[in-house]
Amino acid sequence: MKLNPKIYLFAVIGFAVIVGFILTVPNQFFEQLPNGKKARLNYLWHKVQTQKKLVAITHNNSTGYFIYKGRPMGLHYDLLKNYCKSQNIDLQIIVEDDLQKALKMINHGKADVLAIDLTFTNPRKKHYNFTIAHGYNHQVLVQRVKNKKESAKYITSVLELEGKKVYIQKGTVFKKQLKFLKEQTGAEFEIVEDNIHTMEDLIVMVSNGEIDYTACDERAAKANKTYMPNVDFKLRISAKQKLCWAVPPHEDSLKASINQWLTQFKKTRKFAVLEKKYFTKKKVNYLVDDSYLPGKGGQLSPYDDLIKKYASKIDWDWRLLASLIYQESRFNPSTVSWAGAKGLMQIMPETGKRMGVENIHAPENNIKAGVKFIQWIDKQLANDIMDSSERLQFVLAAYNVGLGHVLDARRLAEKYKKNPNIWTQQVDTFILLKSKPIYYHDPVVKYGYCRGKETYDFVREILTRYNDYKNLIPLVLKAA
Repeated sequence: MKLNPKIYLFAVIGFAVIVGFILTVPNQFFEQLPNGKKARLNYLWHKVQTQKKLVAITHNNSTGYFIYKGRPMGLHYDLLKNYCKSQNIDLQIIVEDDLQKALKMINHGKADVLAIDLTFTNPRKKHYNFTIAHGYNHQVLVQRVKNKKESAKYITSVLELEGKKVYIQKGTVFKKQLKFLKEQTGAEFEIVEDNIHTMEDLIVMVSNGEIDYTACDERAAKANKTYMPNVDFKLRISAKQKLCWAVPPHEDSLKASINQWLTQFKKTRKFAVLEKKYFTKKKVNYLVDDSYLPGKGGQLSPYDDLIKKYASKIDWDWRLLASLIYQESRFNPSTVSWAGAKGLMQIMPETGKRMGVENIHAPENNIKAGVKFIQWIDKQLANDIMDSSERLQFVLAAYNVGLGHVLDARRLAEKYKKNPNIWTQQVDTFILLKSKPIYYHDPVVKYGYCRGKETYDFVREILTRYNDYKNLIPLVLKAA
């Protein structure tokens, strides 16, 4: 059978193009590394860029990710937020406090990055894909500060651990180091592995006098001392070690992106401020009430019981209502806006009267009025927007800017062939555009100019914080 010359020619050209492409892959398929080499642009980094989202595993503790006075915080949380901002992507957090589970998850590609104080060791290097160091660390012994009453318990060397017990979180590197010290010094002390409490729980137990000694990372001890001034961590039990993040195996391009950003960010004043914020600056000591300990979840504000009570009246998760209240007033009942809105939920006096609530200065009355206002907004939208989870975003927007502007944005969406019953990338687009004359002068618009960016951010920030609260604060359906 004779091959058609044209088909043959096209086949040869096509083959040559494919071979040439493979041999000279365009630069967009590579990431430049700091050492001049190039890393393959693999599926994970492509996925992160395409989906515009980084999924990160971290710990719920005072260096990772926690809620403090209603606000999501943590060194790794702040680092991740800064990295995502630099890449113009969103951040999704997965909380996993069990180190072995977290390591297994990252190695099985259940997330894009494991962002914790992960100690770099040569044995670990064989199994985990480390970034460059984000910090440095020693392992330390934590005990209570020296005082006359307990002077016999205060030690200055490993030899003085003779006959004592050192508690450690099960599965951590501290057991190996303590066993090494026992062999090197001949000191006989008991290493107690705790499979219930975290490293930070054990530090709290030392502070409270429940145990006398624990071993942990120096950075964790530093961070916790800003809350618990009675802990001491002067006795180092290891050499200086690198602390890194980890990415899934073979994901070198994502690692290259993180490394490039970290190299530059560590030189900035912002990084120095974060280090000082978490490891030097003293916080209020809330140890009289464990519910306020960072990383332990529990209480968001002094008004949690009221928030739970009134959230149940509108069938909201109380943490969602708490996120709205934080956005409005930072849980400060004395807050008054430039426009005259007052209290925890920033209620205008006329709105309070319309809702039949007097004395909106009182926290409970203020929340009551705010919840009644939410009910009223929801009722106006319920017939058109049937999906309650979708309607929630419209309710939040209307709470911020007024129902009229939201209805304008829905009319604009309908006019421009978007879905007026979907918020994200549909109606929210027109809330943003209502600050432009061509849109707020449109005949379908009844309420004129709107500073839509404020409302757009209001909805996003409340829902993002609500996700943080869900990650870290247990759900309690009813007030105690």
